Amino acid sequence: MKEIADKITEAIKDYRNEDGIFLDSEHVINWGNQFGEDAEFVLHEISHIIPQVYISKEKAKNFIDGHIEALMKRFNYSNISDFLINTEFLDLQLPYKSQPSILDILETLLNEKYGDSYLKYKTYPKINYVYFDDILASGSTIGKHLVQWLEAKNGENITNAENVLNDNYQLSVNLFGLHNWGRSFQEYRLMKTFEDKISRKIGWFYNYEIQNHARFNNQSLNVAFPIDEQPTNVKSYLANLKAEKYENYAYRKSNLPVTERFFTSAENRVRYENILLQKGITIIEMIKGEIKPNIRPLGLINPSYKTFGLGTHFFTWRNIPNNSPLVFWWGVNDHGWIPLFPVANRG
Repeated sequence: MKEIADKITEAIKDYRNEDGIFLDSEHVINWGNQFGEDAEFVLHEISHIIPQVYISKEKAKNFIDGHIEALMKRFNYSNISDFLINTEFLDLQLPYKSQPSILDILETLLNEKYGDSYLKYKTYPKINYVYFDDILASGSTIGKHLVQWLEAKNGENITNAENVLNDNYQLSVNLFGLHNWGRSFQEYRLMKTFEDKISRKIGWFYNYEIQNHARFNNQSLNVAFPIDEQPTNVKSYLANLKAEKYENYAYRKSNLPVTERFFTSAENRVRYENILLQKGITIIEMIKGEIKPNIRPLGLINPSYKTFGLGTHFFTWRNIPNNSPLVFWWGVNDHGWIPLFPVANRG
């Protein structure tokens, strides 16, 4: 098991180093041992998955570099300074969230590669607007920010939405990871709030697609998404959820995905998903007092959805999304659960 733990540790070695956290193999083994006789199996699957979904700070910098090149092409610039003069990188999130951290990396990259800076042009008039974030899961945060920005008015009392719709402004959403189901929800939200054609006016750039759309065919389903062959406690847990939407999406069809690429095998997917589901329910049962309705075994989700959670497997050097299964990040002192990824700024 030490060899597997070493492999995982090497992949996630820069996780929250900037906060003074340095994960080692002992920590990984201690986390794995919480799965009892399934410990080595879980670590083996994680060692297969992590290289696909962990974004180190260096990888993030390379991704951002690619995004800048793609944006220059989309906005039709050949000169970096002209591009930066006309482009605003939206800074709408709280200081401890992902966006400010990504913008810091962006500024460093521009300094090192081009000898330039986006900050020195912040007061210039803008026609291009870019929203950077690490991941769109349910998309509620990104959707809220986009609606607020689009509803805002410029100095001429014209909304940003009008300027986007009339091609006076260009808007792009740039991400490392994107759930295609979450994106569809937010595009629908924007179309209902503004006009149908606004979704065609927004550019979407992302490095990794999480295919979990409820109604799309040929999805890779690169998330934890259990089948319905479950014991009584799982069935009872779902039945007792006070939620009414998407119950028909609580379970994965056993014949999907058609070809398994995310896990080591289709059989191991089932076993792994069931282990995380059971452990997630156990963690929820540790909670003293009222349980928030959005907390689910496989990660936080809209409280109106009658599902086990998004099951997101996508982790970065600075934090992991709360849409990930609880086993990865739940860390309450008196609950006796060690998270693989100790998280920041989360209750």
